[in-house]
Amino acid sequence: SFCDGCLDGWRSRYGVEEEMRRRCPICRARIPPSKEMVALLLTLQKDKLKLEVSNNTSSERYHRTCGLLKEAEERVGADWDGVTILEDNDDKPPVVMPYYIARAIREGDAKSVLKWINANRREDRANATSGVDTASMPVLYIAAACGQLALMSHLLQLGANVDG
Repeated sequence: SFCDGCLDGWRSRYGVEEEMRRRCPICRARIPPSKEMVALLLTLQKDKLKLEVSNNTSSERYHRTCGLLKEAEERVGADWDGVTILEDNDDKPPVVMPYYIARAIREGDAKSVLKWINANRREDRANATSGVDTASMPVLYIAAACGQLALMSHLLQLGANVDG
C-alpha cells in the first residue's frame, strides 16, 4: 500500500499484510492505521476491560474478545504511536445517530432504523456513526456485529459504505 501523498489519498481502510502496511513503497513513510481500525481496537480494548472488571474472564465471550483484540493489534501494528490515524478525504463529518437508533440496530428493529434513515434523505444517514463514547462505529458495522442480516441488506440498498 502507498502513503497518502504518494497515491493521492487512496488506501484500503482494512489495511494489507503486515510487511506491506508499515511503509509506503515509494517514499518509505509510515502509513498510519485508518480510523476504522483504531475504532475497532479501542472498542475491543474497552470490551475486554469490562469483562475483566466484572470478573468474567473464563467465558467464551472473553476469549473471543481477546482473540479479536490480538488480531486488531496486529493490523494496527506495534509501531503505532497511539495518536496518528489515516484521515479520510471527506469534507463532511458523518451524521451521528441517536442512541435509540443504535439500540434499535442491536435489537433488530429494522422498521425504526429505516424510518429514521428515510426521515431525512438529504443527510447521509445510511452511513451514520454511533457517538464518540461508543467508538463512532458505522451503522452497517453495528448491524454486522449484531448479526442483523436483513437490516444489513436494507442498509446496503440505501447506499451504506462497506468500507465504513
